[in-house]
Amino acid sequence: MQVSRTLDYAVRSLTYLSKDPIGRFSIKEISQNQHVPLNYLAKIMRKLVNKGIVRSMVGPEGGYVLRKSPREITLREVYEAIEGEFRMIDCMEKDSICFLYENCPQLPVWDKLQISMIKILESTTLEDMLKQKREVM
Repeated sequence: MQVSRTLDYAVRSLTYLSKDPIGRFSIKEISQNQHVPLNYLAKIMRKLVNKGIVRSMVGPEGGYVLRKSPREITLREVYEAIEGEFRMIDCMEKDSICFLYENCPQLPVWDKLQISMIKILESTTLEDMLKQKREVM
């Protein structure tokens, strides 16, 4: 399993905004500091604005600012703003039932994994991301 580049860029950008939650940052500044292509970042920020995670202000004093404090924004919120509803595999969609559903030996494993990952995403905030120290395994 792999985190998409779009989600990675979104989390990096939001973590950058979290360093000064009341500050305004231009898209150019975010792009340069986080090494995210400007056009790609514009699409990401549009999604984050539409989902109410950040606010966009126009004009010379404009830029992007978080709508809530970093401790109130979870990675699940960010994930769902960028990727949509979290699901491990297609057959776990709400409206989809696989013809193997009743006897599928994989489903319990995927279900446990999905529940665990959702718990991690729900319990991790942008503030937590700022506090993380990289540990080499």
